[in-house]
Amino acid sequence: MSTDYGYINARVRGMRTKLLAPEFYSEALEATDFRAFVSVLGQSRYMRDLEEAQSRYEGLRAVDDALARDFFRTTRSLLSASDGTPGQLMELLLLRYDRENIKTIARAKHAGKDVEEILGSLFPAGPLRPAVLEEVAAAPDMASAAQALMVTRTPLKADFSKAAARYQSDGDLYALELAIDRAYYRVLLQRLRRTNAPTSFMRHVVREIDATNLRTALKLRGRAAESDEVFVPGGREIDRALFDGLRGEDARAALQSLTGTTFAEVAETESLAQAEQKVRAILDASARSAASDPLGPGVVVRYLRLKEAEVARLRLLARGTFYQVPREALEKELGHA
Repeated sequence: MSTDYGYINARVRGMRTKLLAPEFYSEALEATDFRAFVSVLGQSRYMRDLEEAQSRYEGLRAVDDALARDFFRTTRSLLSASDGTPGQLMELLLLRYDRENIKTIARAKHAGKDVEEILGSLFPAGPLRPAVLEEVAAAPDMASAAQALMVTRTPLKADFSKAAARYQSDGDLYALELAIDRAYYRVLLQRLRRTNAPTSFMRHVVREIDATNLRTALKLRGRAAESDEVFVPGGREIDRALFDGLRGEDARAALQSLTGTTFAEVAETESLAQAEQKVRAILDASARSAASDPLGPGVVVRYLRLKEAEVARLRLLARGTFYQVPREALEKELGHA
């Protein structure tokens, strides 16, 4: 293991060269059906994981399992290569996958999806191991999922348990998701400050918090909710006053207050979907900027975002070919993944 960011980042740059090239997606789009897509995938570096998955599962489940195994092994290799402060930061980087996986399971429970559907949407990369996530996903309802999570060591379990109990009475999924976000960023900021994280990385995290608050304000526009329950502390550009203004009746005027901030382009959008695309692009640019620091964890942040995008595209292709989605529609969705 190494405490040298230079060594770790060099290793990550090597891993980045193994991401699938654009030519792969062109070939995959030529697949006439699911079997043809699986054949194309089986000729890529996913071959070993796919063969192992196919020995136990069939269809989409085999593809999902192969992708999950590869992603989990990738993140474990990053952890095993890190020690000291870099190792602690790596663990914090991976905690976000626990947050996203818990939220994914919560959404699925809310929608009444079965276990197979849930597992195909998870990114098993954080402290919660795949077997644990499967157990939580298999829980019959939100309260049972929270109970299954309580026996784990994730620092998000207590907040999820409280939010799940509230959900049982009001059925408000978005409030539950926001409670998980607030818990995640509280833990993240506390631990980052203790590890004396590099400035470039802290700047990116703060921007993520601002983005979370901006998205929340736009989604809750005109909806009554206590700021203390939906605002995530720790940001820099989206303060409480701007947050409340964006939620108010005169939100268009409040949007102009974004001028001069990192999120200025969001003020020109005409819909929530357009705003989301802009915010995502801004965070991608922030990750690229953080990656320019050769002695910080930004290189890993950028790589993980690229790796996530690869898995998302492969899952999309798998489902598109399985359900025989027209190529034109699939190609369009692929560009948004």
